[in-house]
Amino acid sequence: MQLIVKDDKLQKYRDHVQVNTTLSAKDKELYDRFFFAFTQLLDGLSERKVVELLMNCPAPLGQLSQSQAYNTVNGAQEIFGVLNFSNSKKMAQRYIYATRLEEMAAKVEELARTMVNKTVKTYYDEDGYGVSLADAGAEKEAAVMFEKASNMMMKAAKIKGLTEKDKFENPNKYKVAPNIIFTDDIGAVEFLREIEDTEFENVAGDGEETEEGTTETDSTEG
Repeated sequence: MQLIVKDDKLQKYRDHVQVNTTLSAKDKELYDRFFFAFTQLLDGLSERKVVELLMNCPAPLGQLSQSQAYNTVNGAQEIFGVLNFSNSKKMAQRYIYATRLEEMAAKVEELARTMVNKTVKTYYDEDGYGVSLADAGAEKEAAVMFEKASNMMMKAAKIKGLTEKDKFENPNKYKVAPNIIFTDDIGAVEFLREIEDTEFENVAGDGEETEEGTTETDSTEG
């Protein structure tokens, strides 16, 4: 009996993540799609929602058939979900993920600008003055793409920890809280007054205690 070993077509993407192996242009496009799907899962979207996103978002990340979108979601989990990194490698990997998101955001922005520029037409009035305008529909679609690129950049910033607030020490926590007693007992209030009005003993030795409970310090004229 002959043993048939099925080739793992996703291993080259794991190798790219772990040791930065080179991918062909086509494989890199697929890798971007896998990575995009995985980041959506990390962001809390369900598998079904990510499939819908891949079917509806602009190419090259999206515009997939339902079966292609499901395969992409499953492949993303097989590529990134099985990788195990130590803490130091995990920090480096987070930076790689953030960098990839930034690259994809730049690619989406470039696609949006190219799409709009292709629709630009110059219109002339009767005096020969021209004005260049882009198609309104293309500009509207580009605005959606720019918003998605912005969301990618925000995710990259979140991965890098750039959205976290700087920690600082609150000086108020070092203050001694006042000893406040709440009571409706008049006798207790009078007792506290007696304690406050009691003469104190001068333990510093640098003056004489007066009848009012204060200390007078001797002064010597020079």
